Amino acid sequence: MKFFIFIISFVFLALSFSFGVAQSSRLQEASTALDTSKNSALILSQPPIELSNFTFYKAGKVAFTNQSLQGKWTLFFVGYTFCPDICPTTLTDLDRIYPSLKNDQNTTTQVVFVSVDPNRDKAEQLADYVHYFNENFIGVTGTHKQLWPFVNQLGLIYSLVEEGESDAFYLVDHSASIVLINPAGQFHATFKSVLNEQGINHVDMDLMVRDIKKIQQQYEQDHHQ
Repeated sequence: MKFFIFIISFVFLALSFSFGVAQSSRLQEASTALDTSKNSALILSQPPIELSNFTFYKAGKVAFTNQSLQGKWTLFFVGYTFCPDICPTTLTDLDRIYPSLKNDQNTTTQVVFVSVDPNRDKAEQLADYVHYFNENFIGVTGTHKQLWPFVNQLGLIYSLVEEGESDAFYLVDHSASIVLINPAGQFHATFKSVLNEQGINHVDMDLMVRDIKKIQQQYEQDHHQ
């Protein structure tokens, strides 16, 4: 069973990688860096991309859908609660910069952690996990049938390394990049991850915050002309 899942995961990873490369190339061709940005990890989608319909769930069996994105800026990050390094590091970093994100009566920025390990990460447990880092963070998940096309649409990937009934500590490979969704619920930008000195993939949070503020300012100007 484990070998079968490993093979399936490998095939999924290969297909996803190919899709990711194509998606990244398309975004690179259609993107433009902010005029004053020094962040080579930033990819802007020009124009922003409409997201296909999706339905995930958070604690209390509350649905999280495309409608949940309307009127807010959203940062999507994929991972899982058993993650040994990337997820806790990224969520800690997101908690640090969260007060710097624009949150006022006109603009709300929500951080959404999408678990790609629904077999172990149930909604209530997921809420406890993200709230450990910040009580405002949102944790959602769904079935692999729902997660796979959604994650791929964001240009991200994930793959079960090994899963089985006797192994409760299997790993899940996943992207460490962060995706920005605009208040119209559109895929607006990606902040790519790079290896830090500890060999962990991470996003430069300070550069990300600076560029998000510029993106938000430009978005407001474009929609209030």
